[in-house]
Amino acid sequence: MLDEKGFDTWSKSYDASVKQSDENHQYPFAGYEKVLDAIKQEVLRKPKPTILDIGFGTAVLTKQLYDHGCLVYGVDFSKRMLAFAQEKMPEAKLLQADFTEGLPAMLKEQKYDIIIS
Repeated sequence: MLDEKGFDTWSKSYDASVKQSDENHQYPFAGYEKVLDAIKQEVLRKPKPTILDIGFGTAVLTKQLYDHGCLVYGVDFSKRMLAFAQEKMPEAKLLQADFTEGLPAMLKEQKYDIIIS
């Protein structure tokens, strides 16, 4: 299992790795786009929901939801992934933290329509 440093290092090529794995129907991301599309369709049934994304990575899915007007909150333990995501979604409320240690206080104070991970 990758730790924060592993994900920080992978962040530069993460999106390309996922895409290649999905296109080649290879583990671990075979079917990735289909899964993301199904989640997106489900989330967007509610107009402009408030979302918590736990482990948002480079925000591939979350950015699509953000672009549809969703209010996005999120937590990821990789500082580099967070930087990529924040650049894509400047108004999102994103925090760097290890979710295994519990939800950060700021995120506990908010109510969410949908939680994804």
